[in-house]
Amino acid sequence: MLTAHGGALGTGRNTRRYFDTIAAWPMEAIEVDIQKGRGKLYLAHILPKLSLKKAILMEDVFAFCLKYGKKVNCDTKQRGLAEEIVSLAESMGAADRIYFTGSFSADEVPALRSGAIAYVNTHFFRHIGTSPEKLDEVKRYLDSFGNPGLKGVNVNFNIATDAFLQKANEVGLGVSVYTVDREDELIRVLRHRPDNVTTNRIDLALRLREEREGGSAI
Repeated sequence: MLTAHGGALGTGRNTRRYFDTIAAWPMEAIEVDIQKGRGKLYLAHILPKLSLKKAILMEDVFAFCLKYGKKVNCDTKQRGLAEEIVSLAESMGAADRIYFTGSFSADEVPALRSGAIAYVNTHFFRHIGTSPEKLDEVKRYLDSFGNPGLKGVNVNFNIATDAFLQKANEVGLGVSVYTVDREDELIRVLRHRPDNVTTNRIDLALRLREEREGGSAI
């Protein structure tokens, strides 16, 4: 899966220009930052105090995903939003479009239902660590929650070394890698076939993936 990072192609994070532009690209997912204010879920990296009227609502995101057949990386910027996000998505028939990253925490795992999944950030398993030799322990820890929606880890491309990605594949740990923009890093990461790669260069990533799947040597 390829995810267009929020603001990909120079469109600006959480903007209508992003959605208008990215709709034409055939990647599988989009990424948004989510905050709650005045009782509603908005797109914002830092919640604006005076411009909520201009902010995009989460229901608009789900409508976009349903219209264009996309998934959405819900990068939550506050803990405790997962239940409300999933409930809203369920009411729109879009719960299976969600994957969580961001501030998703252990007590939010029960919210993973109706097809919603999560690739957890490193704070979720910081007591274990991110070295390749620890990934079998990370996998056991995630499995201990007993929720199949807890798919794996979401890590920066600097953590996702060749050794990390190879070990994750060996132990069956799902991996989402962010934010991979350089061509050489995209080539390297795509070679390991992680579950997801998030990038601002969705144009380049799509081309490289097509070349790889078409048999071109990467």
